[in-house]
Amino acid sequence: MTIKETLSWAREQLQVACERPAFEAELLLAYHLKQDRLYLITHEEERICNIEKYQNLVQRRKKHEPYEYIVGEASFYDIHLAVEEGVLIPRPETEILIDLVADIIEKENITRIAEIGVGSGAISVVLARKFPKLYVIATDICDTPLKVSQSNINKYELMPQIELRKSNLIDKVSEPVELVVSNPPYIAEDFLLESNVVDYEPKEALFGGRVGDELLKQIILDVKERGIKYLACEMGYDQKEPLQDFVKEVGVEYIKFYKDLAGHDRGFLIEFTEGKK
Repeated sequence: MTIKETLSWAREQLQVACERPAFEAELLLAYHLKQDRLYLITHEEERICNIEKYQNLVQRRKKHEPYEYIVGEASFYDIHLAVEEGVLIPRPETEILIDLVADIIEKENITRIAEIGVGSGAISVVLARKFPKLYVIATDICDTPLKVSQSNINKYELMPQIELRKSNLIDKVSEPVELVVSNPPYIAEDFLLESNVVDYEPKEALFGGRVGDELLKQIILDVKERGIKYLACEMGYDQKEPLQDFVKEVGVEYIKFYKDLAGHDRGFLIEFTEGKK
């Protein structure tokens, strides 16, 4: 089959699984051929070698397996990160969290932070690249994220700046840090997710408990107890009011919520009063 014929077949296969079947068919073929998408247009009559391998990629995507797991890579911010099953695929919304944290780091001359739930390493890697003097202790409770994030840290030669630790939240972070950042699990356990998410991405990185905000509340308590000044977290679109009520109960004096590009509530920044616990 030629490139043109193959793409026509793949588009048909992906009609149900993808919002943009033609685009994803091209992405997968470009990946298979180790070429860019422009090559497909300029060589549409060229015959494809080892077409069975490409057809297998398409069948995996047809079953709703995320594109990023199929190719083993995710584009995020200004970099490409290795990903695999067992690691949450970084989302564009998290870029907003990074920019807000970067503003605090710059204004307050912060040099030591912790990340809870390192995943692919997306947050820690981008922040370390932005701030060469920044030292990050990044934790995760699962082995696969620690392995994958280490590969991404190595890729961008950030070993001196980022230290990984297997830990529940910040239990294993004993030294002083000035800020904690996290994109923790915050989805309620009975919330219905799309197949490409719930059937493939790690449940430990998605579901935050029966209600969904349990881990967020525990993080707030842990950071407050440790006397750390700043906390920045992502959250669910429907969690602003319960979290507002919670921080009033525990005595947090300042919390600012932010929205994503779709206008949904997406996270918060807390500044704890120094010296208060």
